Amino acid sequence: MDLGMLRKMQKLQKEIEAKTEEFNEKEFTLEKHGIEIVAKGSKKIISIKFKEVFLLDPEDAETTEDLLVLLINQLYEQIDEEEKQLMPAMPNGLGF
Repeated sequence: MDLGMLRKMQKLQKEIEAKTEEFNEKEFTLEKHGIEIVAKGSKKIISIKFKEVFLLDPEDAETTEDLLVLLINQLYEQIDEEEKQLMPAMPNGLGF
């Protein structure tokens, strides 16, 4: 491999690393049913807030738990979709 090709590959690697770091720090928000969930691109949950008067029936905590799981999974799907759009042409192993 010649020196020019090696430099291009190093530059590409740095660009990928920068995009990856930027994406991992980006915040994603999903708000539904009076609940707001914020996560980073790295899928670290930052916050869960009850935005409206959210009535939790102590006898039915399972419904709220199920709703939180559903919303977190929807937020993760949103993150995955944006991640795919960010690096559509990257060969396997070079992306995130």
